[in-house]
Amino acid sequence: MYPRKAWEVSYKRDRAAGISRYVDPGPSRERLRQLHEAHVPARTLARAAGLSDTAVREILDGSRTHVQRSTESRINRLSLSGIYAEQQTGHVPRIGAVRRLQALMAMGWSHDRLEAEGAPGSRNLMYREGHLISIGRWRQIREVYDRLSMTPGPSERTRRWAQALGYAPPLAWDDDTIDDPQAEPAGVLDHGPGAPVVDLVAIRRTIASQSEATPVTRTEQVHVVTAMAARGATDTRIAEHLGLSERTILRIRQRHEIPAGQPTSRPAATAAAYPPPPRNRPQPQPAAPTTAQPLRPAGFGPP
Repeated sequence: MYPRKAWEVSYKRDRAAGISRYVDPGPSRERLRQLHEAHVPARTLARAAGLSDTAVREILDGSRTHVQRSTESRINRLSLSGIYAEQQTGHVPRIGAVRRLQALMAMGWSHDRLEAEGAPGSRNLMYREGHLISIGRWRQIREVYDRLSMTPGPSERTRRWAQALGYAPPLAWDDDTIDDPQAEPAGVLDHGPGAPVVDLVAIRRTIASQSEATPVTRTEQVHVVTAMAARGATDTRIAEHLGLSERTILRIRQRHEIPAGQPTSRPAATAAAYPPPPRNRPQPQPAAPTTAQPLRPAGFGPP
């Protein structure tokens, strides 16, 4: 099927189902604004989202009144680490590299062992002045972090020292937040004053989604992972529904002690908390009257 024909078929199917191809640009604008404030140029954002420079500028300045649903989905999946991974030259903020080194030290990896594993000069990187590092240096630190972040290090002394300094471990960070200067180590508040609001409708919609990822908050992501894992969904399947990487899903499960999905029937408690969305059932047609109804003058109510 030619691309144009496939697009037309998809468009007609969505229109018949009452699904609009266009959505409010507010969430897309907010996500682009966050990335732009993290020192990502508009041209880099455009390349990562598959948009033109003009389109990104118009979304940011508010002159765009709507965006395509697929565009919103691509923008929602953007992350600093993903953008940096595609960058060929130049510099990036060093905060993500510093957080990765701190997290590895919280796991017991000393500076000397980090140097032996392929991250030389970690002391200088953590304590020097300036907020930028070369993209090559950033990739070097990320490669070591990805390889060691799930393995306890050999130095108990380094682990205790990092704990005393308040270094966040790897499980406190997601791949899409560790490079964000505005992000904080994960800490979940599930109840009481100040607890985040959870949108159960958004959770059910995300679980039932068969196409593009639905934007949800980080607290709602935990609920989605819990519910889908209880229904037997794999990390790969959950990642597709949330628009995240499998590694991020694994971290969410480990952080909140959520068992991996098993191909078993879902528990009754989970089924009650997250029932599937109601299906459109045909409504019964009223039976035709067996006898003719007398006509009544206008303005008169029922007898």
